[in-house]
Amino acid sequence: MSHVMPYGNAFLSFALVALASGVTFAGGPQVAFDFGRIAECVEIAGEDALLTPGEKLVELKLRVSVHLLAGKISDVEEVRIEVGDRDNRMRVHSFAPSTQMASHFGGDIEWSKTTEEGHSLGASLGGELPAPVGGLIAHVTPTISGGTKNSETITEKQLRLAPKFAVVASGTIGQEHGVFFKLRSSSQSSLEGTHDLTVRFIVPEKWRGDSVRVCCQATGTEKVFWMKQQATWAHTCGPVALYLAGDAEARQAAIRYVSGKERG
Repeated sequence: MSHVMPYGNAFLSFALVALASGVTFAGGPQVAFDFGRIAECVEIAGEDALLTPGEKLVELKLRVSVHLLAGKISDVEEVRIEVGDRDNRMRVHSFAPSTQMASHFGGDIEWSKTTEEGHSLGASLGGELPAPVGGLIAHVTPTISGGTKNSETITEKQLRLAPKFAVVASGTIGQEHGVFFKLRSSSQSSLEGTHDLTVRFIVPEKWRGDSVRVCCQATGTEKVFWMKQQATWAHTCGPVALYLAGDAEARQAAIRYVSGKERG
């Protein structure tokens, strides 16, 4: 007996195996992330509206670089960055950048509609004329029509807001012990390069240092045979040790903390 598999079934079986193993026909972009593992926090004075006695406000400035190693940056649709306090000792006060909207258009859209209406005017005259036609009176109705025709143009105009989409979306995570930033590509900006992020934390008054976990992820859409699916091009997580600006001892402790993590 011949056990020849039909071509269509063989192709389907190969496709299912490829999907299970993650094989794709075209490779996606290769992306690398970089950020410092030690960061200084500056105490912010004069903004104590949300503070209670025994608390203070510190500001973290974090710089994250996105480097395209291979492929096309246009295939990277979104970069997500998370900054979180895993021990829940610090609470997010505020952050930047906040959610930002952009449009493919330079301004609002003006919409207009023009219609043309025509008008005509006519007149007729009628009467009876005696005419000897077999002893009958002929009813003759001469008609005179004179008309004037003109047109009226009506133009309607509307100013519509241009559609917008989010190029930056941000918010809190982990019951306000962390924050996320979603950066999306647009025609006016590039995801490749340096992104400056700011997070302000509410900490105990005697706070001198701590650590946060930073995770970066680049995603897009890849085509596997005839289907499109979400793909993760790169993913990086790592600790960042924080210390209070001007505290040399806390800075040394942060350096030792990072060194221990790298050795471990």
